[in-house]
Amino acid sequence: MRVLGAPFLFTGAEPAPGAGHAPPTARLVADGALALDGDTVVAAGPRAEVEAAHGKAEPLDAVVLPALVNAHTHLELSHLAGQVPGGGGLPGWIGRFLPARAAAPENPALVERAVTALRAHGVAAVGEVTNTLAALPAMSRAGMAGRLYLEIFGLSASRIAAARRAALEMLDASPQPAPGLEVVLSPHAVYSTRPAVVAELLQAGPASIHLAEDPAERTFVASGAGPFGPLLGALGGEGDRPQGRSPVACVAGSLHAGNLAVHAVDLDDEDVEVLRRSGATAVLCPRSNFHIGGKLPDLPRLLAAGVRLAVGTDSLASSPSLSPLAELLALSRGYPQVPAARLLPLAWNGGAVGAHRVGRLAPGTAPGVLALPLEGARPADPAAWLLAAGAEGSFRWLARHRPEASA
Repeated sequence: MRVLGAPFLFTGAEPAPGAGHAPPTARLVADGALALDGDTVVAAGPRAEVEAAHGKAEPLDAVVLPALVNAHTHLELSHLAGQVPGGGGLPGWIGRFLPARAAAPENPALVERAVTALRAHGVAAVGEVTNTLAALPAMSRAGMAGRLYLEIFGLSASRIAAARRAALEMLDASPQPAPGLEVVLSPHAVYSTRPAVVAELLQAGPASIHLAEDPAERTFVASGAGPFGPLLGALGGEGDRPQGRSPVACVAGSLHAGNLAVHAVDLDDEDVEVLRRSGATAVLCPRSNFHIGGKLPDLPRLLAAGVRLAVGTDSLASSPSLSPLAELLALSRGYPQVPAARLLPLAWNGGAVGAHRVGRLAPGTAPGVLALPLEGARPADPAAWLLAAGAEGSFRWLARHRPEASA
C-alpha cells in the first residue's frame, strides 16, 4: 500500500451545483491524499481522512490528478506534422492535405513516437480515428484504453460498398485489440459518407463523425454548392448528397449518447439543442480549428446548453502536439471568462471513448494517476496553474491505467 499526500489533489469531475444540464466541474481537495494498492485506487480525499484509515502519507510537492483523455486523434498521420499549411477553411486545407498524404507513406516509427508522446502528456485513453489501423499495435503495447474509429468513405453506391469490404478485410487481418481497446466502424463526415450509411453506422453503436467543422459543410448540405464540390471525387465520389438545413440536422435522427460529434464549430442554436438532446459528446479540437479555419468552437454556448463535451488534439498535420491540456489552455485563452475548473472535465471524459473509469479517482479502479511537480508554487487557482504548467507534459505517472482492473 502506498499513501501519497499532495497540496492539491484533483479527484476528477463531479456534477456542477444546480439542477438541469450543468456540465461537471473539477473536484479539488486541498491538502489531499491518495492510497494506492499497486495501480488501484483505495481512497482519495482529504489527507487527514485518508491517513486515519491507511497510515501516514508520503508528501509530494505536486498536483495529483487522474490520467487524461484525448478523445480525437489521427496517430497514423503523425508523419505529416507541420507539412500541411492552415488558413482558408476546411476545403482548402483538405485540398492541401490529400496530395501531402498521397506523397508520403505512413511511418510506423513516428506512430510509435506519437503514442509515447501521449504518455508524456498524461494520456491513458484515446479516441483514434483511422483509415489503416496503423496505431493499433502501438496503442496495445502502451496499454492505452479507448476506441479506434475505422472510417468508411464514399457517396456513390460502388465506392461505399468497396470501402466497407476493405474495412472488414482490414479488421479480419488486424491483431486483436488489447484489453481496454475496441475497434468500431464509423462514418467520416456528411460530405464524404453516403447518407444512409452515416445513419446506419451512427445508430449501430459507438461511432465518431467529423461534424460542423466549417461553414462550407452547411452550404454543401443546404444547396450542393460551395467549395466542397470540387473535392467530392477525391473524398467520396459522386452519389447521394446529404440534404438538410445544416450538417447537424442531417444526422439529428441518428445521433445518440454513444456518438462523438467532432469539432462542432459551425453551429446555430437549433444545432446546439440537437446535440444536447441527443446525448452525443461534442469533441472540441480548438488548436486544429484555429489552424485550419481561424475559429474556435463556441465553448460558452455549449457549456450553457449542457452539451456533453470532451477534448481532442486532431492530427499532428493540423495541431502542434498531442496534449489535451494544451487544447484546454487554448480554450482558456480564447474564453477567459470560463473558469479552468470547468475546462478540466473535458480532458477526463473517458466514457466518451469507452474508457469509463479513466478520468476519476474512484476506489477499486485503476484509472491512471499523474503528478505534476509544483516546485514550491502554491497557486491561488490550481486548475488554471495545471492548464498552463501541464500543457507541455512533464507528468510523473504514479499509477498506470489497468483495464483489467477496471472491467
